[in-house]
Amino acid sequence: MSEDGWQEFKKHVADMAADGEANVEQGQREAEIAAIATRLDSLKLAAGFTFEEIRLLAAYLQESAFPAGTVVIQEGRKANSLAFMEEGVVTIQKEDTGAPERHIIDLSRDAVIGEIAFFDNEPRSATVVAKTDVRLLVLTREQFDALAAEQPQLAIKVLFAVGQVLSRRLRQVTGRFVGLLA
Repeated sequence: MSEDGWQEFKKHVADMAADGEANVEQGQREAEIAAIATRLDSLKLAAGFTFEEIRLLAAYLQESAFPAGTVVIQEGRKANSLAFMEEGVVTIQKEDTGAPERHIIDLSRDAVIGEIAFFDNEPRSATVVAKTDVRLLVLTREQFDALAAEQPQLAIKVLFAVGQVLSRRLRQVTGRFVGLLA
């Protein structure tokens, strides 16, 4: 084989290997998306979505896990993601100058955390600590913006679903607050 032929053969083999690696990576990502979609489908948040919408949304989410006792979100830090709680319990705490952190509420499966900074792009407004081992499905603002550009109707549905979760939480916290005033 000539030197040119040998070089062309080596390039062809390298291209095939790269294609194979890309196919493996693509297959792994598709399996990851399928697993996230299955988990997302089990949440109340997904009740109004078709499975195709859930599968599309899953491509924009990442999974995160935190052991009990871990700070998941630190008050005052700059971040712009929200997370759907798939598993576990977290405690929401508010810093109070000169006093221990104040317990606001415990949240569990089907809750949304981190939404305030996600929407207002300000530093985190509270600390979130994993009370038990926690598994989250995380949506960054960048990923949401990509979803909105590529699938605007789905992005609107996601916003309304998050709004419903937050409305339930606001009712719960308001009820607690009124109980404290009585």
